[in-house]
Amino acid sequence: MMYSNFKQQAIEYVKHAVQEDTAGNYAKAFTLYMNALEYFKTHLKYEKDPKIREAITQKFTEYLRRAEEIRVVLDEGSAVAAAAVQPPPKTKPKEGEGEGEGEDMESQPSGVKAL
Repeated sequence: MMYSNFKQQAIEYVKHAVQEDTAGNYAKAFTLYMNALEYFKTHLKYEKDPKIREAITQKFTEYLRRAEEIRVVLDEGSAVAAAAVQPPPKTKPKEGEGEGEGEDMESQPSGVKAL
């Protein structure tokens, strides 16, 4: 299926975004998160499996919140704000969630706060 390429590309962007986020390269991480979100959004247009849609939608929301947090830091340009915005702890997906989706996305932020 052609649409699966969107999901794989999104996962690759997320992996790089998390690496940059963890390293404190927020400008680069923000761009990578936004690219991932675009690919996830496109994939969701074609995904028919409700469990996979739910898992991707949940991750989409988490990545969007993280991107929003980073945007605040970048907009403020404050070292204090940057220190306050630390990547959340890594979590593992719930058993059976997304039928294998969590394996590629398990190291992504999940405990982000809402803005």
